Amino acid sequence: MRYFLPKFFILIFLVSGFFLHGQLDPAAMSTLSKLSPDQRQQLIKQYGSSGGGLPKSVPTAQMPSRSVKTEKPEEESFDDRTDFLGDLNSMERMISADVSRLQSQLNREDSSEDNELLEALEESKALLRKIKALQRREIEKRAEEFGKSETDAIKPFGYDLFASDPSTFAPGNEVPIPSDYRIGPGDLIEIQLFGQRNDSFSLGISREGMLRFPGIGPIHAFEQGTTFLELKNHFKEKIREHLGEGVQSSITLGAFRSIRIFLLGEVRKQGAYTVSALSTTINALLSCGGIKESGSLRKIQLKRAGKIVSTLDLYDLLLRGDTSADKALQPGDVIFVPVVEHQITISGAVKRPAKYEILTEESLEEIIEVSGGVTGRAYLSNIRLERLGEDYRPFVKNLSLPSDSRFKILPGDIISISSASSEVSNSISLIGNVERPGEYEWKAGMKLKDIIAGIDDLLPKTDMHYGLIRRKLQDGMIKVINFSPSALFSKGLSSPIHLEKEDAVYFFSIDQSRNNLINGILDDLRRQRSLQSLGSIISVSGLVRFPGEYPLTENMALADLLDASGGLLDAAYSVSAEITRMTVDGSKVASIDHITISDLSDSNHSKSVFFEPYDHLHIKKVPFWSENQTVTLSGEFLFPGTYRIFRGESLSEVVQRAGGFTEHAFPYGAIFTREHIRRKESVQKEQFISKLENMIAYENLEKSNTSDDATLEQSRALISRLRSIPSTGRLVIDLESQLSNSADTEILLLDGDTLFVPKVPQEVIVSGEVQFPTSHLADNSLSMLGYIEHSGGFTERSDEKRIALVKSNGMVISQTKSNAWFSPRKTSLDVAAGDMIIVPVKIELPSKWLENLATSTQIMYQIALSAAAINSF
Repeated sequence: MRYFLPKFFILIFLVSGFFLHGQLDPAAMSTLSKLSPDQRQQLIKQYGSSGGGLPKSVPTAQMPSRSVKTEKPEEESFDDRTDFLGDLNSMERMISADVSRLQSQLNREDSSEDNELLEALEESKALLRKIKALQRREIEKRAEEFGKSETDAIKPFGYDLFASDPSTFAPGNEVPIPSDYRIGPGDLIEIQLFGQRNDSFSLGISREGMLRFPGIGPIHAFEQGTTFLELKNHFKEKIREHLGEGVQSSITLGAFRSIRIFLLGEVRKQGAYTVSALSTTINALLSCGGIKESGSLRKIQLKRAGKIVSTLDLYDLLLRGDTSADKALQPGDVIFVPVVEHQITISGAVKRPAKYEILTEESLEEIIEVSGGVTGRAYLSNIRLERLGEDYRPFVKNLSLPSDSRFKILPGDIISISSASSEVSNSISLIGNVERPGEYEWKAGMKLKDIIAGIDDLLPKTDMHYGLIRRKLQDGMIKVINFSPSALFSKGLSSPIHLEKEDAVYFFSIDQSRNNLINGILDDLRRQRSLQSLGSIISVSGLVRFPGEYPLTENMALADLLDASGGLLDAAYSVSAEITRMTVDGSKVASIDHITISDLSDSNHSKSVFFEPYDHLHIKKVPFWSENQTVTLSGEFLFPGTYRIFRGESLSEVVQRAGGFTEHAFPYGAIFTREHIRRKESVQKEQFISKLENMIAYENLEKSNTSDDATLEQSRALISRLRSIPSTGRLVIDLESQLSNSADTEILLLDGDTLFVPKVPQEVIVSGEVQFPTSHLADNSLSMLGYIEHSGGFTERSDEKRIALVKSNGMVISQTKSNAWFSPRKTSLDVAAGDMIIVPVKIELPSKWLENLATSTQIMYQIALSAAAINSF
């Protein structure tokens, strides 16, 4: 016997094998590459050893003059860690189930002889421990994430300028030539002659600074200076001097030379770079992948011959698009990025919340300007500033604009600007079953009818008897007021409904649950409950349209609660109801009282019964009320169909209502089924199967011969067949005695009962282990053995000692130890039309009761098939 772990755990073992052998399968490597860096590192820690490691790229100090791939730090998101934790939980469930399964097998088998089972169990337990360790680590990381402050998530400003892949800046002929461009060895000069002579030349500057001009000779490129303009004027003079005034010339710069520079300090890739001679400091920084977050963006130094030539402030570029301070590079230049010294943090309602580098003491107004300014909903009357004091403990200071616009900001300060309140103070809200829900402007003296002017402002099926107003009082407490929407449109309304600021008006539907709208109000009422007063909540159950909890409004009467719950159902017992009331005395001891109220249909009485907090109203059901209780009559009835019944109606009475039977009816073979019997059969069958599985397992543990595996397979097949047998819920009845009122017990019908009366049968069915299972015309001269012989006789697998006769009324007659009335040689039992003969297959199982069970299962299965076939007619 072999045991296997889930497939996706194989990756863990492959990774473990890689550290031992230095090799990793390509499929495993592909799966491993999809993990986050943190997860891969955890796998290394859990399964690795000192002998190996995951492949990784190693940067070199000398950078090539081509496109450079830069390693950027990968940040594992909170969502990634959540997904990984979910995967770990799934793994834990699967491995835990595997451990339970193996432990169960170990308890049932001889563990001392099954080393493979023990080994599989120990491996599963070890893997489960490692998964739990990973779970704890991930939970700790999530807890750290929850604990981070807002400023921890804010990133330094400007460093995303270098987020794209770096590249070199090779010279190109399409680039305009600056007037101060300094020429040097490697530059290519393009010369075109026209006029008295037409010719063109491409001349390169040699290492000695010479150009060899055909027809003129060597010309020193730096004789008149080192700029391109000086070279151009010098060439024109040489051409006029040697070729005459009639020869004109056009001189341009062709391909640029490459120069070698150095990038040092807090850059992502330090080293020597080969760049175009037209490159500037910013070009070079982009080519090396940018600046680390530990580097300064405002003090970038350009050094030449050991001296600082210029200092670049990248904020000029990032904030104003100014590149005037960006200097051209020369061979051997060094760009040095120092460590950032002073930073401040600004968050909240600004357009660019970030960490900013400051050079000197800057004012609050200047810092806000650098962050892009405040948003439109910024609250400037209470700006929070956190600063480190002289005792190295932070303290908080509140600022406001414009009065503190010149307040000096120091390095390390944390500034937070909050947003204005999102709560609208001069509005009222319409919620629920209205045409235009939402917020509306509130005005002094405003009435509900000013917004809901007519019934067209409400959606169809609006409950016109119940509405709510949620009102927030000046002390913050919540008060709930109920009203009748129909009164809004009544001409006789004496007191209009006035609205206050921040009122929320609720309208309900007559056919939808009210929980979604009311739950928020109930939560508010629960939160404001105090020791001195109970919560303003009551409840209703029973025969109302929407049972549940409701707000207790001022002077709320029985009629109001019935309106709130949608009114009484048809089956409600309106003669009386019950209120359960809880009272608390002065010693804080609660007592329960039950109050009976009468005549719910009397409107005057229902308006005189008032509720108290936590009252519960229960509406009873009319005794013996039943809705749509039906039975189904099918088959040979004059008027078959579905009939509604009343409580206590008998089977014979319904058959009479159906007109009785046709002339072809066969009442003896009637099939009567009942739903609660079918459910009971299903439960009992599952309980029996569970016991059977335990007994089979015990039987197999008692055996040690070589046929155990075959026996186990037979037992499992038996259980599978037993489980597939449908529960019919059939009740064997004598229909003729029921109709003649001669039965000892009269059948009273229940909802869902069915009665099928077949036609008069002419056949006898022979099923099971016979040569030709089929049906035969009934013949009074034939015995059971005769019918079997007419079907070709027994097969080699037939069990002749357990033949069963199923009568057409559902009774099963079979041979038992105490009833040996039948054998192939004793054929005196009468077989009538409509009967079924079942010859089961012979099964050898380790115990006699299992053999009997196997035979019974086959008989039950054949009966179920027969019943299904009859009901299909």
